[in-house]
Amino acid sequence: MQENFPKNTFQKTIEVLSPELGLQESEALAYLTLEKIYNLSKTDLIVNRPYVSNGHQTNKYNQLIKRLLSHEPIQYILNEAEFYGFQFYVNGHVLIPRQETELLIQIIENFRPWRRPKMADIGTGSGCIACTLALTIEGAELNGYDVSPEALKVAQQNAKRLGARAAFEVLDILNQDIPLQNLDLVVSNPPYVMEEEKQQMNKNVLDFEPSLALFVSNHDPLIFYNTIAQKAKSALKKGGALFFEINEQFGKETLFLLERMGYGDPKLYQDLNGKDRFASGILI
Repeated sequence: MQENFPKNTFQKTIEVLSPELGLQESEALAYLTLEKIYNLSKTDLIVNRPYVSNGHQTNKYNQLIKRLLSHEPIQYILNEAEFYGFQFYVNGHVLIPRQETELLIQIIENFRPWRRPKMADIGTGSGCIACTLALTIEGAELNGYDVSPEALKVAQQNAKRLGARAAFEVLDILNQDIPLQNLDLVVSNPPYVMEEEKQQMNKNVLDFEPSLALFVSNHDPLIFYNTIAQKAKSALKKGGALFFEINEQFGKETLFLLERMGYGDPKLYQDLNGKDRFASGILI
């Protein structure tokens, strides 16, 4: 076993990664590498406390660097992603939870005084929305649906490990109805990236995240919003809320869709960058 110094390992990691991934991302990944491989904190790095690396850790480090250089997201490598302060298990069958989606949780929490609400999450993926709502809204009962059985295994694992009151089952929303009624909320972050937008996306998304959960046809980019808004009318109680995460290009179109479907008080919400990111309506 060899004695090492955190600052040397940190700097070496940045030097290896930055030509391919850029300096800012490489620094963030170097911190995570020290923490996850060598159990070193930022304090250990600052004081440069020496540590001993065994052969197993060295192998893990080398494999981690190799996979990072191929642009594989570190969340898939470590099989974990943080969302709203909770640690979620993730793999290549589900999208990595996005920071901007945390704002959707806040908006829903503050939307009204919820009283033991029944909620459904369409296209649940990792279950991050369903589990988080179940954990943060007192008495909430969540049902999550997804077309992918592999994704649902991940969601079920997350509900179990987090102790969330959420159940999951397979549903092809384009061809099946929501199998519930008298819901207080239907929420969905469906596929909304158009095929033509692929050229603007990074390799870590295109090469590793499930395309089934990302992309829609250029010819019908609002297909999931139309379908879910229509089917939610039978699943929601009067006064129930429908929430979407949306493509920033289609904010006005989504509002018009909700109005046309008969939803009252349609609203758009911006993300932290000021882009249209969420929409809501009330069943009247």
